[in-house]
Amino acid sequence: MKKSLTPLDAPPPTLASPFRSALRVAAQALALAGLLVGGAVWTIDQHQPLYANPGKLIKLPVAVVHAMRPSEEAYRMASVISGYTKDRGLAFQIADALVSIGRKENLDPAILLGIMVTESRFNPRAKSFVGARGLMQVMPVHAGGWGCGSRDLFDVESNICHGVAVLKQAVKDAPNMRSALLRYNGCVRSTNTPNCHRYDDIVLREADRAAQAMRLVRAHDTE
Repeated sequence: MKKSLTPLDAPPPTLASPFRSALRVAAQALALAGLLVGGAVWTIDQHQPLYANPGKLIKLPVAVVHAMRPSEEAYRMASVISGYTKDRGLAFQIADALVSIGRKENLDPAILLGIMVTESRFNPRAKSFVGARGLMQVMPVHAGGWGCGSRDLFDVESNICHGVAVLKQAVKDAPNMRSALLRYNGCVRSTNTPNCHRYDDIVLREADRAAQAMRLVRAHDTE
């Protein structure tokens, strides 16, 4: 939840207007610096992959993790998703669900976004030849039983809830995130689909690409 900040005392009436303008600029600069620090959540170094040590979630100082508010995170993610769909309302709906459900289940929303790009290109009505459905291409056998409320895998929130639940179970059963992603894809023995053993590389590459794009999104004015 966004914490309210104690407002600065207004400058004495005797101070000139230029001083107030300078003070405002300084405050904006500090706010921008905070967002740039928040960008570190998504990539440690723009010259190396975000997931240089695959299989382990990046552990960052609490101050860095909280530098980007969830609302700001969802806004930046929605801006990236808008590059794949013309439906801006859908982009924000997906981003809100990815951030809220992902953070609740301790799964990086950027990885979830990488899965979604790979599986459906953000088409909530996507259906594979084997019957997988929706944004995260969840098999009907998984519908229900996860506390997701709805069994409708074409529903945005329901599909993401089910997809996250399936991935979380895969994370529990696998030694690292790469193996978990292969399990999510059904590529346990590399016999699911041709070259399915490359699935983890594709997802992590898309996740890193999205993370870097999020860093370039202008800060959302929440005032």
